[in-house]
Amino acid sequence: MVSTDVSDTIESILPNLLRVFTASDKVVRCEPVTGEDVPMAEQATAYLNHVFYKDNNGFQLLYNFFKDALIEKNGFLKIYWDDNETVEYETYENLSLEDKEALEDSKDEIEFIEEEEIEDESAKEEFEKVVAEYEAQGNPAIANMQVPKFTLYNCRIKRTKRTGKVKIESVPPEEFLIDRNAKTIEEADFVAHKVLVTRSDLISMGYPEDEVKDLPKSELDIYNNEEITRQRDIDEYPVDNATDESTEKVLIYESYVKYDYDGDGIAELRKIVSAGDDGSTILENMPCDSVPFVTVTPIPMPHRFYGRSVSELVEDVQLMKSTVMRQLLDNMYLTNNNRVAIMDGMVNMDDLLTTRPGGVVRTKQPPNQVMQPLQSQPISQQAFPLLNYLDTVREARTGVTKSSQGLDANSLNSKTATGVNALMTQTQMRSELIARVFAETGVKDLFRKIFELMVKYQDKEKIIMINNQYIPIKPTEWKDRFNISIVVGLGTGSKEQQTIMLNSILERQIQAFQLQGGKEMPMVTLKNIYNTLSKVVENAGLKNVESYFVDPDIGKQMMPPPQPPAPTPIEKIEFTRIDAENKRKIADIELQYKELQQKTQAMTLDFEAKVKEMALKYNTQLDTAKIKADADLDKMIIASDTKIVEQAQKSANMFSEQIKGLNGDQRPGQQGGGDQPIQPGQTSIGE
Repeated sequence: MVSTDVSDTIESILPNLLRVFTASDKVVRCEPVTGEDVPMAEQATAYLNHVFYKDNNGFQLLYNFFKDALIEKNGFLKIYWDDNETVEYETYENLSLEDKEALEDSKDEIEFIEEEEIEDESAKEEFEKVVAEYEAQGNPAIANMQVPKFTLYNCRIKRTKRTGKVKIESVPPEEFLIDRNAKTIEEADFVAHKVLVTRSDLISMGYPEDEVKDLPKSELDIYNNEEITRQRDIDEYPVDNATDESTEKVLIYESYVKYDYDGDGIAELRKIVSAGDDGSTILENMPCDSVPFVTVTPIPMPHRFYGRSVSELVEDVQLMKSTVMRQLLDNMYLTNNNRVAIMDGMVNMDDLLTTRPGGVVRTKQPPNQVMQPLQSQPISQQAFPLLNYLDTVREARTGVTKSSQGLDANSLNSKTATGVNALMTQTQMRSELIARVFAETGVKDLFRKIFELMVKYQDKEKIIMINNQYIPIKPTEWKDRFNISIVVGLGTGSKEQQTIMLNSILERQIQAFQLQGGKEMPMVTLKNIYNTLSKVVENAGLKNVESYFVDPDIGKQMMPPPQPPAPTPIEKIEFTRIDAENKRKIADIELQYKELQQKTQAMTLDFEAKVKEMALKYNTQLDTAKIKADADLDKMIIASDTKIVEQAQKSANMFSEQIKGLNGDQRPGQQGGGDQPIQPGQTSIGE
């Protein structure tokens, strides 16, 4: 019998920790350094969360990260840029020459492994029918007709796709090595990842095949105590004997070492990949910028790399409870099947040793004379108080109580609401502290490394959806423009308490907004109310806030312009005066236009009379062409004057219509609801 206190405690803490980090769809937030970086900060925030949740399995990574830390002191993640290369084999049949050329123009790298040319029989028959028809018709075009190639292609290709992305992996604690005197990963002189890798994987990584085949097969690291313990309830003998040389596993050390490589007296960080149980075969030695590992521990110890785990706090309690409960069970067994003192030779031993309900024990004398039960002392009165005491010790160490788990109904019913609230708050403090430690150490370091890798290696533009809009992202433009901060929960208290608090804040914001007359400023804006509503939605476990509320910055762009206010009585009088003035001016323009028309007609009649008079007086042949040209010129001048008058009249009519519209809808001189009306005595637009 083994008590499960360690498992119960960790499984009680873990859900609250994961909810704190994953309740919202934004684990991380980028804060702009300057005011110009504000729009880009939203893009960086969305893309970092996209890389963590979409490109990598973010929830599973956090689960492994936290659980390793709660059980084994420290949890580890490895973050690196993965230039992934995938190979696919495809087979095509009956391709035309154009299709084959289009296939070669693909963005992916194409290699033709097999290629076969075949003749297109159906196309050839159709062409021969057309030629026969032309010959029967005697069409001369048949002589210049060129015979096309009736060739199709069957091919098998190898398509190689190269993609780069940020890769995050969980590292088992037994595979992580670090300098024993180190306090942090960044300050350590030696950090390594010890892992078993097949020969096939090493060759695919680019290492020479002949060199990989000479590497020794690992025999030492197969029998790892921690791995065997992890697998004991699945397989008692987790040893895999490879049947093929390519799947044999080799022990690889990916080490990050600080040492003076160039002899200048300053230690540089270098990445060294070595193989073998002792790491004696060097496969790679190259400079690097940083160590690709992050770690968290629930209870950090000052000036020490490894902290303390929750398991470490409860292990001794579990051992004591297991011992007490084993003794209690033994006592119960002895009570049900107690020992018996007998007179030798007077009792049938087979009957006595066979314990079954209703069993018969044969004796040669009366049983009370030859048999006597040996009564065992019951220990339940001492054992159960001790078990309760040990539970109290566990609760004090971990903060996980029966009340917080909902297991102690009598205790909760006997307390007031204030007492229960204080109890729940006290039990949550330790979990909140662990969450804050995780956020400010490993999780922040994780996203900082993701950000650095994106800025350094992702030179291609990528399109993601932000606020229901697809926006192109290019991380190389983000260098030194943001500070990384981690979003952990919504404050103290339970979810219900936080919801009540947020609703109370929302009510006060709405009251302040109403006191402002429904206008933004000076105390509350629509953005403030939207932020509160988004926290309420996130606290309810709903991730997409945009599905419930629209961001005011986006909503303002979608709204039509506001309607202008109605004119005042003074403005209406002024509009009437302006309208009458414009009507008078339009009447003057029309009168001038009529006078100009009459003058034009008189000039035309006078001109024709002069021409006839000259023809009769001089009885000569006039140059009618020149006279006609002069007349056309005069007509053009008159027409231009007429057009100017018409345009003036048209403009006056349009202005009159605008004045009529303004008289009912909008003030003159306003656009989009201005607030400055024309005062009496001012010059009007018509003037």
